[in-house]
Amino acid sequence: MKNSYRKLYFLIFSVMLISVAYGFTFAQPEEFKDPMLKDSDTDGGIGFEKIATSLGWETNTNIDMGDSNAKKGGTLTMLGGATFPKTYRAIGKDTRQQINSLMESMQYDPLLSYDYENLEWEPNLATHWKMESDSITYRFRLDPNARWSDGREVTSKDVVAYYNLLVDPGHKDPNVSKWYEEYFEVPIAESKYIVKIVAKKKDWRVFRYAAGFTPWPSFYLDEIDGAGYIEKYNYSFMPVSGPYQFNPSKSKKGTDGYLVFEKREDYWAKDYDRVKNFNNFDEIKFIFIEDENQQAVSFLNGDYDIYLSGRAQWWVEKFTATESKEIDLGWVQKLKVFNSLPKGPSGIVFNTRIEPWDDVNVRKAFAHLFDVKKLNKRLFFGEYSQLNTFFFGTPYANPENPYTSFNPNKALNLLKKAGWTVKSGDTRLTNASGEPFEFKFLISTGEDRIYSSFQQDLANIGITMEFDQMDASGAFAKTMKKQFEVTSQGWTAGFFPSMEGMMHSKYADDIEVTNITSMNIPELDELIDQYNQEWDAQKRIPIAHKIDEIAVKSYHYAMGWTSPYGARLLFWNKFGIPETGISYVGDWRSPIGMWWIEPDKERNLQKAKEGQTSLDSPNIGYKSPDGDWIEIDHWNKKP
Repeated sequence: MKNSYRKLYFLIFSVMLISVAYGFTFAQPEEFKDPMLKDSDTDGGIGFEKIATSLGWETNTNIDMGDSNAKKGGTLTMLGGATFPKTYRAIGKDTRQQINSLMESMQYDPLLSYDYENLEWEPNLATHWKMESDSITYRFRLDPNARWSDGREVTSKDVVAYYNLLVDPGHKDPNVSKWYEEYFEVPIAESKYIVKIVAKKKDWRVFRYAAGFTPWPSFYLDEIDGAGYIEKYNYSFMPVSGPYQFNPSKSKKGTDGYLVFEKREDYWAKDYDRVKNFNNFDEIKFIFIEDENQQAVSFLNGDYDIYLSGRAQWWVEKFTATESKEIDLGWVQKLKVFNSLPKGPSGIVFNTRIEPWDDVNVRKAFAHLFDVKKLNKRLFFGEYSQLNTFFFGTPYANPENPYTSFNPNKALNLLKKAGWTVKSGDTRLTNASGEPFEFKFLISTGEDRIYSSFQQDLANIGITMEFDQMDASGAFAKTMKKQFEVTSQGWTAGFFPSMEGMMHSKYADDIEVTNITSMNIPELDELIDQYNQEWDAQKRIPIAHKIDEIAVKSYHYAMGWTSPYGARLLFWNKFGIPETGISYVGDWRSPIGMWWIEPDKERNLQKAKEGQTSLDSPNIGYKSPDGDWIEIDHWNKKP
């Protein structure tokens, strides 16, 4: 099967770059006094398909149609996160929880989708596309059938309004507003269905960013600016173009809240081949449970359908036939899926705007005191891989990067270079002024179980670390505002790395950006600019390797670990699952678009629970070596 549900994952990776706001006037060519009236065949209207190729337009009809066994109906209930989102928006401040981008991807279609497995563009809101010979001028022809959920047509004006919102600083996400203003001119609505987007600079990824635009209705956006948007749409949505729509009457805000999305029966593309075997659930509900112990209890109680097994110890010891009746009787299945999902950096993060973290010797010393191998062995049961790169799972990762070893002696030597020593008769590290090395480590509730051994290793050489512990959303909010000394952080990643937001000095002094460490390295800036301008993929790789080398050796991150698979899940045994399990670059969110409920399985599960009898395992993938879980490794063709 080709890569499935690409729209969702292309959008998830793209949406990490965006936020919304309005700040520019609508632009259009002089000769088009009312571009909305131009809808002839040459202007993208009816009959355009017959002449498109002769006019230099591209399209793609070789599209994955999904699993033909898929069935429609039923409700999927999933854990949306530990805490209810601060806002429903996917643009603007406070929008970097995964649930925000997920809600947008379910409700708003991008111009194009991308098949990561076959490296091909595919239609979505746009049926055709064209890149001019200058490599910076792009045109997209919108599908005349596309409609907003209120029945109005999707037009090129909606693309323009969406861009204007992106670049408005009033939405208070400078990572986005600066980036899009720097990369694009204001789009031009050349006709009702054709929009022209011109890039300000040649960059091999810019077409990707333009194709990933998810237009929003201009008849709403034209009435507000960026500041007005983040105020008005904290807990509501404009009319949508995608397969699902938020139902506020079935949802509830707050700490015990939940979000419900219903499949649109009037979705304009519902009968298209490219979507007919996807989006199978009638209703999708997200619940939120902060305490991870309660998350597990609620799942096994049947409160929700799919559990993301984030703790390796529980995967190995807690979720077993011995410990769980639900697993022993086959009501709940364990599944691990391998694919080509790239991973971003994670580890211990330093705020280099303040002392002593502005000293690379101190940061490097801490990396040598962070015993990742011990954690993987004792806490993670060998489930994870140690990181030595910002671009794990891609050709852009530098294979020559060394792994940082646990070495307290080397750490002490580095700290001595930075002016920290143990005075005679003392057990603490102090500086020349006699101040002890003490700091606070910002973590989410419960993470002390992971970092207590790090705390002890620091204490062993005379450093005092106190935990600044709060709920996950609070800790993340402080991180994004750079209100921390040291914290832990992990990021998702794109299939084609974009390191500018995280590494370029232009974002070093901003808050609410992914450059949370305030990285400011002139050599990196130059290399990032070269990387952005290099269209030859083979020539890009060595540039990326050098970027990776410098970034790793700067020790803004004391690198941690990552999972070598795309998803590790538990699920109630009632689902139909495609042979790939999830998509080529998918993760725990793939089931939303790709799985379905098998009515016979659902009935059998209910009977088994009532009669306390066992169920068979799904006939997918293969059993793990110890027979404890199902593995799917479709792309490596394991049996």
